[in-house]
Amino acid sequence: MTAAESGAQRLAFPVAILTGPTATGKSGLAIEFARAHGGIEIINADSLLVYREMNIGTAKPSKEEQAGIPHHLIDLISPDAVFTAADFVKHAFDAIHDIHARRKRALIVGGTGFYLKALLFGLWDAPASDPKLRAELEQSGTLQLYEELHAKDPESAIKITAHDRYRLIRALEIIHATGKPVSEISASQNTTPHPDLRLWVIDRSKEETDQRIAMRTQMMLQAGLVKEAQDLFERYPGARALQSVGYKQVSEFLKGTHPEGRKFTPGLEGLRQEIELATRQLSKKQRTWFRGMKQAQTFIMEVDRSTLKMEFEELYSASNSDILTS
Repeated sequence: MTAAESGAQRLAFPVAILTGPTATGKSGLAIEFARAHGGIEIINADSLLVYREMNIGTAKPSKEEQAGIPHHLIDLISPDAVFTAADFVKHAFDAIHDIHARRKRALIVGGTGFYLKALLFGLWDAPASDPKLRAELEQSGTLQLYEELHAKDPESAIKITAHDRYRLIRALEIIHATGKPVSEISASQNTTPHPDLRLWVIDRSKEETDQRIAMRTQMMLQAGLVKEAQDLFERYPGARALQSVGYKQVSEFLKGTHPEGRKFTPGLEGLRQEIELATRQLSKKQRTWFRGMKQAQTFIMEVDRSTLKMEFEELYSASNSDILTS
């Protein structure tokens, strides 16, 4: 299915997608650009920021950081609700059209790859979930699900990884329903990106990213991540969103469980190490995904900051400057 067929109409003005691996500074940079330029509204493309109450563990921009800059697709739903890529595409394009209708400019910010892929290339028609089949698959352990998927569709299994239970089950549902590997179906997806979207990837060296991850993890713990997570677990038991990086490690910490097969440091120090490790693994996975996006422009911070700023000014100024007045 093409971008046009999925409901992605041509836009009044081009829109940049500022993305990249976690902890590279996307949100801060977007807010900096928006404040310096004026007339810009930010649309979130992080799958966790759509959830209310999940603030510390998602590094959600604070109310002070958001002040004066309208943000869209943040705090939409409760942590136990479902928000799909299709939901994101609809909300994102609705927001873009609304922003442009008010003679402002939209800037998309976030690093959730499957959201961005759906936005850029449109959605493919996956079969609806089968409650009976899902119930059967739910009876299997996560490792068993991964092994089954790896036997039937190794390419998809490698991309999903052995820990994402929800996506493992969904992939197996699609295989059972269609008789085809998910990788084969997704390969037939439209390969021409939306003509009005620009994909800008910011990155840093691995060493610098790791340092930023360590600093952010420490700040989250000091800000009360454990208390926030504990309250959320009590209010929304079993919520899939609370199995994300950070919250998952706090859950294991509170239960007194720890990963097998490697040395584990007890207490808060061990929790800090586990969150850092999981975040570094996520960063590596995201970096690999972005490198596969051939149409992306990549900027290494801080080396390419001036180049990125010029690209930003060119896209959001020049002949389009007249729309920035109220």
